[in-house]
Amino acid sequence: MSSRLFRATLPLFRYTKRIMHIVLVDGSRTGLMILQRMLEPRGDDVAYFTDGREALLYIQSTPQAEVLITSFEIGGVSGTELCWEARLLADAGRPLYVIGMSASNDAQHSIGVLDAGADDFMSKPPRQDELNARLRVAERTLIMQRRLIEMATVDPLSGLFNRGAFRQRFDAEIAGAELGGTFSLILFDIDHFKHINDIYGHDVGDEVIRSVGTLRVPPDSHFSRIGGEEFAVILPSIPIDGSVSVAEYLREQVNALSIERGDNTIRITASFGVAEFRPGDTVNDLYRRADSALYQAKNTGRDRVSATSPEIVS
Repeated sequence: MSSRLFRATLPLFRYTKRIMHIVLVDGSRTGLMILQRMLEPRGDDVAYFTDGREALLYIQSTPQAEVLITSFEIGGVSGTELCWEARLLADAGRPLYVIGMSASNDAQHSIGVLDAGADDFMSKPPRQDELNARLRVAERTLIMQRRLIEMATVDPLSGLFNRGAFRQRFDAEIAGAELGGTFSLILFDIDHFKHINDIYGHDVGDEVIRSVGTLRVPPDSHFSRIGGEEFAVILPSIPIDGSVSVAEYLREQVNALSIERGDNTIRITASFGVAEFRPGDTVNDLYRRADSALYQAKNTGRDRVSATSPEIVS
């Protein structure tokens, strides 16, 4: 996931169609063809499956998939199990809307579909206008889900991930590294940030934070603001030597930033600490080593990178 998230907006009093990524699952190829004809005029991006297990693997590996429409009469895994698995993904913070459908109009059956994790239910095959209406509901719901996820995970000033999102990703990387592989952690502080606030005011301090939020980081990294002037970058699969190079690149980007205030040009620097995962590390172990390296960078002149690992001590 990108460190900067898209803020979706919906015009007031007017519906604007957007292309959605839909996964459609039906055990009957005839049923798929009927629904395909209904969906084609909408222009959405649709993936079609008759097998529930294949559909689930596709959803798990395709983050942009946002709507699942599934019959409960499918092969591979049951429609109930597919709904459960999709609900787990949605509950983990991914925007995903699930519509169950069945040839049965029994009220108890539709209750069971909703209890299985579906957000909505419709009879199979649906009417064209009903399908379109339910997809409009799905789109409105997904927009709200994204807004709520952003509020929970994004720092509003910098546009980066917040401390809670950082800790969640940090825990996940530790768990993954315990099964093999490695990753590194960069911690950095803006140098003399209190001085900037005291001399130029908090509005300038806020502009400095926003400018740091524009720094470029490698793909798949996780860039967070974890405190006032404190930032963290998690680098999956990158060992210490590569992480030191990334930290140096970030330091150079910070040095190139400038804030203009009247006749004053405010330039900033930052100090960096880098540490690599070691087998047996806990979250606290790795964080302490990176923080210790950051403390060393500050105490040896600031505007520099310090690293700790079995191979590098600086």
